[in-house]
Amino acid sequence: MVLALPRQRPTADVVDWLRSSIDHDTAFSRFGLWLPVIGVVGIFAAVAAPFDPPAPAVVAAAAVAWVARIITGRSRAAALAPWFLALAAFLTGAAALSAQSAWFGTDVMRYSATDTLEGTVTSVRTREDGRTQLVLRIEGAEDLAKPWPHQVRLSVRNGGPFAVGERISVTARLFPLTGPAMPGGYDPGRRLYFDRIGATGFAYGAPERLEPPPRWSLLAQIGAVRSAITARLSAAMEPSAAGFAAAVLVGERGGLASADTEALRVAGLGHILAISGLHMALVAGGVFAAVRTGLALIPAIALRYPIKKLAALTGLASAILYLAVSGGSVATVRAFVMLSVALIAVLSERPALTMRTVAVAAVVVMALDPISVTEPGFQMSFAAVIALVGAYEWWSARRAGAIPSMWLRPVLVFMTGLAATSLIAGLATLPVGAYHFHRIAPLGLIANLMAMPIFSLITMPLGVIAMIAMPFGLEHLPLAAMDYSIRAILSVAHAVAAQTGDGGVIGAVPVIAPVLAMGGLLWAALFTGPWRIAGVLPIVVGLALLPYGPRPDVYVSPDGSAIASRNASGALAFVGRDTGFVADMWRKANGDDSQVPPALCDPLGCTLPSIAGAVAIPTSPRALAIDCTLASLVISARIRQSCAYKAGVTREDLSRMGAAALNFTPDDGWSVRWARPNGPVRAWQVPARMRY
Repeated sequence: MVLALPRQRPTADVVDWLRSSIDHDTAFSRFGLWLPVIGVVGIFAAVAAPFDPPAPAVVAAAAVAWVARIITGRSRAAALAPWFLALAAFLTGAAALSAQSAWFGTDVMRYSATDTLEGTVTSVRTREDGRTQLVLRIEGAEDLAKPWPHQVRLSVRNGGPFAVGERISVTARLFPLTGPAMPGGYDPGRRLYFDRIGATGFAYGAPERLEPPPRWSLLAQIGAVRSAITARLSAAMEPSAAGFAAAVLVGERGGLASADTEALRVAGLGHILAISGLHMALVAGGVFAAVRTGLALIPAIALRYPIKKLAALTGLASAILYLAVSGGSVATVRAFVMLSVALIAVLSERPALTMRTVAVAAVVVMALDPISVTEPGFQMSFAAVIALVGAYEWWSARRAGAIPSMWLRPVLVFMTGLAATSLIAGLATLPVGAYHFHRIAPLGLIANLMAMPIFSLITMPLGVIAMIAMPFGLEHLPLAAMDYSIRAILSVAHAVAAQTGDGGVIGAVPVIAPVLAMGGLLWAALFTGPWRIAGVLPIVVGLALLPYGPRPDVYVSPDGSAIASRNASGALAFVGRDTGFVADMWRKANGDDSQVPPALCDPLGCTLPSIAGAVAIPTSPRALAIDCTLASLVISARIRQSCAYKAGVTREDLSRMGAAALNFTPDDGWSVRWARPNGPVRAWQVPARMRY
């Protein structure tokens, strides 16, 4: 008799696999890395809430959750402790945003006004069109009703240059903060609100200078240094190269030609212009390496002192100086925090490049500026860093077959590392970038492989040397060499952009795509057990869903100044403003940014073609009756009347709910999505300012 042994069930194999994965990641404390992720989810929940969560209540709820975590962790109910910990992290994220709104928000203007303001300049930026953008802290106003916004942002044509810290008087036209250009789009008013800016506008004429910046003002001194560096760059370099150098060294993009900026973005090199982790790493890392190498050549110092720690301190000091002269943007501050955490880890004799370092940096950034987690910069930079550190950890554990020792090895190692870094970071940031900007860089890997060695090995080191030499008047030679390297980078960008054409525009991306891709990336990078492989599936699904985003048939801007409808070819035909940020965003979201002649209008109104018939935009009540009878859709954004028995978009709807996107289906007719379907219920939201 042959005894048949029972075959183990597949279910048991899966259970054993899961158990071993959980045990492995528990032993290495990998579950704790998810706490910042849960905190980010809490911040997003607080942003998406249909009301302003009261800060005291949310903070109290978070405190209760932490207390419950501590109590359950020391009792027989220890199994509940992880769940209370997750709840505490979620509520802490929500509480951080509520506290930021309560303590660092501002009153916002709810109407347009013209007034003469007095105040102190807190920020100066030169725009690409030659105008100066000032942020003014209001200290007095002639007619503006209190409470005033803490700050306003003004576009100034004449009267410059301005200095941070000086007091001015200016007659300005002020407008309320604007909302998203389309449902689900980026909300510029939200970022301004958390920057304590409660209105935007423009100046009439040149502002009057009342007082110069105080000599003891640190911000004024930093502003003067930045202006001096920009002037030295302009004097020593060709204009396009000087604009590029000013962008990457001091964060001043006003001198960069718009054609160069667009070419860099299309080629996938736009990240060079944002002073972020790459620039911080090149500056501080270069100083760290130079100091450590120099001290190692002096035996009396190398044998007696911890030269690695001395180099880390010097690198940290250089990062602080670079943060100051670069303008201290949100992206730069975030990069500085991450780099500082890594250098402090070196000082503490701990590994600098670990996922725990990234987690600590994320927590610090979230504590300093919680709303930044909703910004593309935060999402793309941390996606790239998490992917790179995760890949580094994976490779370190499986390193085998090193490159043979030969004279070519350093070159092969550098080029392999550059290619791997560009590929990993590009894939990690692709879903987020596609969601926010509706475009990808299909030739980005090629452009980065061609341009980044020049930027990393020549441009930035020469820039650092030039800034060190400027106090001595010796910057001309390094700037001359830097000029040639920048021209080479711009040549690469224009060549790759010419080959890309419109291939990078993919249209609106469904929100589920980046959510799945980022969830899979986090799973694969934060876990190290066997089950990390499961993260590949959501990444693949998320990338596959990128081209299947919503394509509205009709767009309407919040103020009614622009209306667009898809024609038979799929391109957008416009009524009103067909240029500028809103129109450009709509074209990219539509997946077709080709130019279409605007609709012809008469004194009674305009008509746009659509897949469901004519879309009427009446400009007079006399035309409304006819349009309500004959048109498939009536958008009465330019008059106060509307159709009584026909679905459409009215002036009152736009003012209350912001931008609209409409779709037509034969069964349901026209359906509409609003940028803020609950109305202006958050502190940074106000009724839209109608243009007509």
